[in-house]
Amino acid sequence: MPLNKQEFSDNLNDHKKIFFSYAVKISPVNFTLLLEYFVEKADDVFFYIEPENKISFLSFDSLSRQSFGFDEINSLAGMIELLNSKLISNHSDYSGYNLPSFILTSKFPINRTSEEWKDFGDVDLIVPKIILYQNSDTCFLIANQFTENFARQGFFNDFLETQAGLIYNLENKLTPKNNSASGIKVKEGQDELSNWTKDINQLLTKLLEQQIDKVVISRRVEGEIINEISWKKIIDELSSKYPSCTNFLYKSSDSIFFGSTPEVLIKFNQNKFSTEALAGSIKRGLSADEDKTFELELLNSKKNINEHNAVLDFITNALKDFSENINYSKAPVVKKLPNIQHLQTSINGTLKKNANILQVIKSMFPTPAVCGIPKSKSLKLIEETENFDRGLFSGMIGWFNNDGYGEFFVTIRSALVNKNKIYAYAGCGIVDGSDSIEEFEETNLKLKPILSLFNNADKS
Repeated sequence: MPLNKQEFSDNLNDHKKIFFSYAVKISPVNFTLLLEYFVEKADDVFFYIEPENKISFLSFDSLSRQSFGFDEINSLAGMIELLNSKLISNHSDYSGYNLPSFILTSKFPINRTSEEWKDFGDVDLIVPKIILYQNSDTCFLIANQFTENFARQGFFNDFLETQAGLIYNLENKLTPKNNSASGIKVKEGQDELSNWTKDINQLLTKLLEQQIDKVVISRRVEGEIINEISWKKIIDELSSKYPSCTNFLYKSSDSIFFGSTPEVLIKFNQNKFSTEALAGSIKRGLSADEDKTFELELLNSKKNINEHNAVLDFITNALKDFSENINYSKAPVVKKLPNIQHLQTSINGTLKKNANILQVIKSMFPTPAVCGIPKSKSLKLIEETENFDRGLFSGMIGWFNNDGYGEFFVTIRSALVNKNKIYAYAGCGIVDGSDSIEEFEETNLKLKPILSLFNNADKS
């Protein structure tokens, strides 16, 4: 059982206790086969895969999960600082692999509560007990634990060898589920398009009245699960179809949040960082010539260029107080996914000495790609307009360690499974000149990566 908040605090404040993080290399294992098993057996599961970068991460047992409010960044930073002050680790023995230690997730920062999102905190710091991590062909098993004496290093060697043996034995016993595909029945209100059109037309007036450059409005599509979901099949299919995306799954209690996000929030490599502006979209063509026509239309679209540049300006302005330098190209490129094309600008730079990664993340999150400009006015307008709880959709997931490494992703192209219900989400940027019908169709494009994973995902 994970340590509760008091038990975790007691360990942190016990001067005799050390926070020990130990890693060993193991033979590669089938992550998605193990994922499917632990989704059924464990209460806390965190998984993500970057297929193109050949990186996989799976944790299935938590030492602790601590929840914080959106405004409790100082408390969160204090807990992380205390954890790091007690840390003894052998991760430096594996230089070049940047081994993960902690998981951090955040909902979209609107103070809403709902039944479907009750299993997740606003901001969750997860300290896994066991992590499986693979980088290219090298696989690690990492254990985190509180202990009273560093002399127990021998115990950790034995413990990790035992855990590795258990994982190998488990993997050998597991077989993929027989069901060829999962099924859902999607429910769509008859008046959804007309209600959307009414909301967007009202928003366009408010944008001018309130001097808002852009606001991102989203839809939620609800469905009923009609046969068992094979999580191995879902993740394997996402990784096959969207290898340039980060494909993820986060389970807490009875709820599973999963998706395939094309959007990096930020990556830290000690004092170096990389991020991107990803905004402005158009559909893919049915032929190479048509696809190129759409690509050129996107690159020459004043609306999409303005939307993209607004995101770029926001990110670079948010980072400038923390950075020695920031570099990015003057013109965006087109990032092509199977069903959609986006304008993309890569951004990188060097952080100032002693820059705090939590403060950097707070300055950037949420970006205009999922919120709007200005941020505070957009958040208020989203809260007034949307009639559902976004929860972790358009939020953030990621990992970090004590050595200044971390990767964080914006959780778009995603869905929530809660018991026999599924909720899929998609949003689009509304600016002066937006057409409600075109924006509705854009959300349909963005829903497709999730809904196409299931049989019978027809609308009723």
